[in-house]
Amino acid sequence: MKRIAVRLPNPVGDVVAATPLLRVLRQRNPMARIIVAGSRPAIELLQGLPTIDEYAELGPETRTGALGPWRQAEALRHLYADTIYLLPNSTSSALAAALAKIPARIGRQAPLRGLLLTETLPRIREARPMTELYVELDGATEAPPIELAVTERERKLAEETVDALGQHELEPPFFAVAPGAAFGPSKIYPAEMTAEALRLTAERTGLQPLLFGSPAESGLIREIKQRCKAAGCTVPFMHASIGEMKALLSWCKLMLTMDNGARHVAAALGVPQVVLFGATDPAWTDYCRARTTFLRREEVDCSPCHKKVCPIDLRCLRRIEPAVVADAAVNALRLQEERDRLSREAAAPEGAAGAAPPGEKEAGPA
Repeated sequence: MKRIAVRLPNPVGDVVAATPLLRVLRQRNPMARIIVAGSRPAIELLQGLPTIDEYAELGPETRTGALGPWRQAEALRHLYADTIYLLPNSTSSALAAALAKIPARIGRQAPLRGLLLTETLPRIREARPMTELYVELDGATEAPPIELAVTERERKLAEETVDALGQHELEPPFFAVAPGAAFGPSKIYPAEMTAEALRLTAERTGLQPLLFGSPAESGLIREIKQRCKAAGCTVPFMHASIGEMKALLSWCKLMLTMDNGARHVAAALGVPQVVLFGATDPAWTDYCRARTTFLRREEVDCSPCHKKVCPIDLRCLRRIEPAVVADAAVNALRLQEERDRLSREAAAPEGAAGAAPPGEKEAGPA
């Protein structure tokens, strides 16, 4: 049996963008064993996907430090893979695969990297959707949709959390908020503007906001919660794992988010998103747009700068007014309601157009 390994990228958003490649590999190699290797968050994110047969966690010690490539090579060697697709463009990932003596090593060209690969693709010269860049590693010209799955365990955890929120009079329907960004502060909407956008959105839509974020974003989350409380808006913080967050999103009608990993998770699960862009170029994630609204100020000539810290006044984000964010949220909900209506009419028996399918709930997991 052919064994195909995929070395996953590190950012959560890029991991989601890699799912079309996994679908392509499964379609082209139905009898092969497909193995994904990556960080613990990446492995948790991809749980439940039918395109994956085996998961291999690469601990932090294999991804950092001078000895990282050798430690990673030891982990990769035990996958007994015939082929490995290297999604990170780092030299260290290619070195690890070469040290593991995996016969076929496929990745993109970079300084010193070509000597370590058996098949190289051209370097990335311009911003294009990561989904396209990844499927090109297997020669595909068109990327299938991104996808994620929710396991039964994750669904149960989310139901318990929703029950707990209900005991505090925090009821669905919800809208998710992901205000942080691991990339750096140049991607983060100011806390006072975020709080105002949440207040306006909650007021205009009647949805209960829920905050999502990593432990590293606790300071930002705390400030937003305090500012929302002062404005009379209760916004609980979900201390959820990536797996539980996937399931909780099925209770959310919308996500307000920065250009971060949570946005990609929501997109893969069909949750409409309003995404604020500042320092980064939307062209890298210009996919799954039917339910995505991009907000950015085109007249800011210094954007996209791709700098982690803004050297001036963060004008690319500060010029997006909270009222504009709330307007975009209302419009995204309206478009989703129209899609739902058309879907119901298409599924209804003849003569019953517009009727809701039996058992349809006002809010809850899809």
